[in-house]
Amino acid sequence: MRETFCAMLVLVVALFFGAAEFCSGRNTSFSCIEREREALLKFKLCFHDPLHMLSSWKGNNYCEWRGVRCDKNSGYVVSLQLRGSISYQQPQLYLIDNVEEVVSSLLKLRYLEHLDLSRNNFSGNLIPPSFGLMKQLRYLNLSNVQFTGRIPGELGNLTRVRVLDLSQYNHGRLKVDDDIQWISRLSSLQQLDMSGVNLSHASSNLFQVLGMLSSLSWLSLSDCSLKNSHIPSRNHPLNFTFLGNIRHFDISWNSFHGPLPIFLQNMTSLTFLDMSGVNLNLASSNLFQVLGMLPSLSWLSLSSCSLENSHLPSSSHPLNFTFLGNIQHFDLSLHFLQGPISIFLQNMTSLIFLSLFCNQLSGSIPDGIEQLSKLESIYLSSNQLSGSIPDSIGQLSKLENIDLSGNQLSGRIPNSIGQLSKSKIIDLSENQLSGSIQDRIGQLSKLESIDLHGNQLSGIIPDSIGQLSKLESIVLHGNQLSGSIPDSIGQLSKLESIYLSSNQLSGSIPNSIGQLSKLESIDLSGNQLSERIPDSIGQLSKLESIDLSANQLSGSIPNSIGQLFKVNSIDLSGNQLSGSIPDGIGQLSKLESIYLSSNPFGIGFPKWLLLQKTIVTIELSNASILGPFLENISHMMPMLQGLYLANNLMNGSIPKSLCNSKSLMYLDLSSNMFSGSIPNCWRNDQLFSSIDLSSNNLSGLFPSTMERLSSLFVLHLNNDSLHGKLHVALKNFTSLVILDLGENEFSGNLTSTVGGEISNHPLKILGLRKNLVSGYIPLELCSFSQLQILDLADNNLIGRIPPLFWKVSNYGECNTIDQ
Repeated sequence: MRETFCAMLVLVVALFFGAAEFCSGRNTSFSCIEREREALLKFKLCFHDPLHMLSSWKGNNYCEWRGVRCDKNSGYVVSLQLRGSISYQQPQLYLIDNVEEVVSSLLKLRYLEHLDLSRNNFSGNLIPPSFGLMKQLRYLNLSNVQFTGRIPGELGNLTRVRVLDLSQYNHGRLKVDDDIQWISRLSSLQQLDMSGVNLSHASSNLFQVLGMLSSLSWLSLSDCSLKNSHIPSRNHPLNFTFLGNIRHFDISWNSFHGPLPIFLQNMTSLTFLDMSGVNLNLASSNLFQVLGMLPSLSWLSLSSCSLENSHLPSSSHPLNFTFLGNIQHFDLSLHFLQGPISIFLQNMTSLIFLSLFCNQLSGSIPDGIEQLSKLESIYLSSNQLSGSIPDSIGQLSKLENIDLSGNQLSGRIPNSIGQLSKSKIIDLSENQLSGSIQDRIGQLSKLESIDLHGNQLSGIIPDSIGQLSKLESIVLHGNQLSGSIPDSIGQLSKLESIYLSSNQLSGSIPNSIGQLSKLESIDLSGNQLSERIPDSIGQLSKLESIDLSANQLSGSIPNSIGQLFKVNSIDLSGNQLSGSIPDGIGQLSKLESIYLSSNPFGIGFPKWLLLQKTIVTIELSNASILGPFLENISHMMPMLQGLYLANNLMNGSIPKSLCNSKSLMYLDLSSNMFSGSIPNCWRNDQLFSSIDLSSNNLSGLFPSTMERLSSLFVLHLNNDSLHGKLHVALKNFTSLVILDLGENEFSGNLTSTVGGEISNHPLKILGLRKNLVSGYIPLELCSFSQLQILDLADNNLIGRIPPLFWKVSNYGECNTIDQ
């Protein structure tokens, strides 16, 4: 027994000293593991976690928690990879505690080397200086975490950090003051990203400070408000030796201007250069000669730098294009460059990405384009290119993205397009292309998006389009396509949007369309489609927008449309639909706009609309709507902004409840059979912009309370039976542009209407035709400086036209004529 006790005592002592060794990092101990776990849990409590990023942070085995990586031998936390959502609108962690508590918990992770908190929300707090105490860090990423204010100089204590990312989407929220010497203490720094940080107040020796970082090879100072005073010139005694190590240099979207910075020619290791958005309009014609001194350069972006043809090589400024043979990414978009594009393509045999969009380039696409055999992306949109697309383009076997939109290209789409087996995006829109869409398009098995809109394409949509199994978007509107929509379209299982409007398509909408389970938007408007809307349309569970307007569709609206629970806009106007409108539409909780005008429904105002709490616009004009108006529509539909019921068969009175609407802006009840007087209960807190009650059987006096509608700019009350003395005070309608009271029975004179201070009144159209207005034409009409149309015909006006009258100039200005 005694021997056993001694043996156990030796074991306990051994375990004790083993635990002590673990705390030095050589073994394992419960107490040290518990300290790490508690630090992580304390960190977790500092945040609101709506997307459950830290939901796995429970239990004892913290090394298995999401984003946590431990040293395999010691069990200490060495890395926290907690990057938020890629969408800036949806950060994953929201700070709810003091930011100092966050750093306090992190400081207890004594062996933490890698810390990534990017794309989370730190609620506009300052960066805590205590971050500088984490001296063991080798990687620190605080990009886009909504820190604000001054970057603390204490970050200079992170002498072991190799990667420091403080970049921001929101420019200027973070800033650096005049003292930037702390950057020079980051002696191990290899990569520095301060994009979006305001450096406008940094001292002019910024690059001298950066020059002290001998290991720096990756530098991004994009959108930092750098000025000319920050850029070294020939007058600055700066040793540029360090720049020979820089491989990645991004200085885009800054405020300096003039020639290229002199130090660029020393950056002989440079492979990546982005100077987009820097005004180089004062750069000399040797711009490309300077760039030619960078032998390793492969990624070059000079987008939106105000370059002109004078900056380009020419016969008088010849250039050895040898250096261009190394360029893989070349962006000269958004300039004023003219002439042919061939000058940019000489010797660029390594080119992978080419962007020259939004210039003034003309001429044709050269046949020799097939020499760019490595090309994966080409963007030549918004130029003045003409001629046909060369057949040789089909030899670019690696081409994935092609955008030739917004030019003057003509002729047929070459058959060789079908050889681009790797193509994902093709955009040939807004040109003058003609002919048919080739059946070979079905060979583009990797195609994700095709846009051919705004051309003169004719013929049918080929059935082979159904073979494009990866297609997500098809845009063919604004052509002359005919025939029916192929049934094979239902095979496009990944299709998200389809736009075929403004063509000459006929026949029925294929029933197979219901198989497009990922479809979000469909527009088939402005065609000649007929027959019934297929019931299968209700199977499109992700549909958000549907437009089948201006066709010849008949029958009733299918009940299945009430199953489109994500839809926010429905447009079926301009067809021959009849019968009832499905009550199920009233259950579509996300519906905002419904357009059903110009259909012969012949029904009463649909009561199911009252169930729509989110609806913003109702368009039911010219739809043979019968019966009275729904009295409580303003109360039941609190979001309603536009109500259009013109040219129907509605009767009864106009409800007083409209005076209670706090959202209505556009009201059109014209050309119905409403009778009685117009409610006189309008309030000055209403948002009405346009009211049209014309061509009804309304009677009574002009509702004086309408003058309270200060935001009203259009008012049509013409062709009713309104009477009484005209007492509309235009000075009270401060925003009114159109006022039409014609074809009523108003009496009295114009003085009370026109009187008051109205010289700056925006009124452009005043209609009082065919009333009983008497008296003289008031001189005050000349004070309407914006007036363009004045109709006083068929009244009882007397006297001569005033000697000081007005004339309408080309701009509609009312001017006085001297006698």
